[in-house]
Amino acid sequence: MLQLISLVIIYGVMMFIWSFVYLNRSHDKINQSFLIFLTNILIWMVLNNLAEFGDGTPVSIVVKTVYWLSMMYLSVTFLFFTYRLLRRRPDWQFFLLLGLNTATVVVRYLYPIDYTESYFWRMNDPVVAPLMSLAFSLPAIFALYLVLRQIVSTKDARQRAQMAYILFGSGLALMVSVLSEYLLPAVFHVTQQLYLMYYAIAIFVVAVFTSIMRHRLLNLRSDYIFRNLFFNASEGILIVNRFGRIVSINHIGREILHDDNLDAGDLVSSVLPDYRFDTDYRQQEVELLLGGQARYLTMTQYPLDERGRDTTKLLLLTDVTQTRRRQEREKERLIEKSSVDPLTGLFNKYYLREKYDAQAAPKAETTSLLFIDVDDFKSINDQYGHLLGDEVLRELATCIKQNIRGANDATRFGGDEFVIVLEDTVADDAFLVAERIRNCANELKFTAGDTVFHITLSIGLIEGTGPLNELIDKADRAMYRSKNKGKNTTTRFSEDGGDGSFHMRLT
Repeated sequence: MLQLISLVIIYGVMMFIWSFVYLNRSHDKINQSFLIFLTNILIWMVLNNLAEFGDGTPVSIVVKTVYWLSMMYLSVTFLFFTYRLLRRRPDWQFFLLLGLNTATVVVRYLYPIDYTESYFWRMNDPVVAPLMSLAFSLPAIFALYLVLRQIVSTKDARQRAQMAYILFGSGLALMVSVLSEYLLPAVFHVTQQLYLMYYAIAIFVVAVFTSIMRHRLLNLRSDYIFRNLFFNASEGILIVNRFGRIVSINHIGREILHDDNLDAGDLVSSVLPDYRFDTDYRQQEVELLLGGQARYLTMTQYPLDERGRDTTKLLLLTDVTQTRRRQEREKERLIEKSSVDPLTGLFNKYYLREKYDAQAAPKAETTSLLFIDVDDFKSINDQYGHLLGDEVLRELATCIKQNIRGANDATRFGGDEFVIVLEDTVADDAFLVAERIRNCANELKFTAGDTVFHITLSIGLIEGTGPLNELIDKADRAMYRSKNKGKNTTTRFSEDGGDGSFHMRLT
């Protein structure tokens, strides 16, 4: 009963480990070779139970043959796994041992075989049996030699621990298999079931699995996932060493940085001038000129391994140019929505404050500004009512829109006053704009009962590069000189032309 429980536990452990490796399989050659080795072990263990009930029929002979071959090639698949693990390509030594193993299988058939026996492959010859045992064990012995040599030569403590587990498990499995299969039956004439081999191989596989889990012997699926995430991520990913040089970069990173030739060994600062390796960025936004256009990127950087913060770091780049521009457009729409004068449809003074820094000069090299005031507007309100006064302002706003380049150039500054900023416009051209607006306003007709009246405008004009407040102040003074000259006229500001007493500022 205890023996049965032990076998169930061994089968359970083996199936769990095989399932774990299978479900986490990747294209990595080490992982694939380990899975082949585990599969070979499981085939041998499962068919071993079936082989006990063989009766010499063709089906049982096939089952027993597959079972025996899976057992005989265990050492070869282990050697293959060792080659992959040590990143060696199969060489003449590997193929020599494979050929010797195969030749030994063939030689076994030169001796009588009774397939009705449970252990049909065993030989009692005290000379041939040990020689065949040695031939079958040579691949595993050579694999142990390679593992031992790696333990001695490596300076990597983690790899040394990995190899030590493999050496312990495989060495124990090899000794027990030789004892169970050849020494006991051939030398001591003790025939028993393969429980010792079960235990030995189970110990070996558990030792390798422990090395996988504790010392990261295999990257398993995580390595495969990492590669897929790295190369197929929607973000730009750079692995950077402590010297600020690129270790690896995915194609999205090259696309974001507009440099198809960017590769390992290049300095990150060559494309990100303000980059610092010792800074752990957190969604930090940078503006760069890439591909001849201004682009906005966010940078996030953190160590790949917290225990080695100063060795390599992962730098994530996200192109947020479209998001940033969309935000700017939304901001403009919000500003427009909150800054439009509901009566005239023109922008108000607050929009002008948002668009221009009142204390700074407009960005255009040449800027002209018009300050417009409706003559005697208070009398219109008093005589005809505010509703008609509102109509006057709406019609005047239409005249202004029709005679300027863009509606965002004009603002209702307050009451019956309007300011128009004409960038890249000299005074002579601005004067023509002012006159068109003034003449358009003169042609407007308004009716109040039986009375028809017209309106006139006094306009001040300034060309300059000073702060916007200063331009508005001077245009306002020029407008008052228009008033003093009889109204319904456009006056250009000049320093020696006299001052208006009322100064209006953008606040």
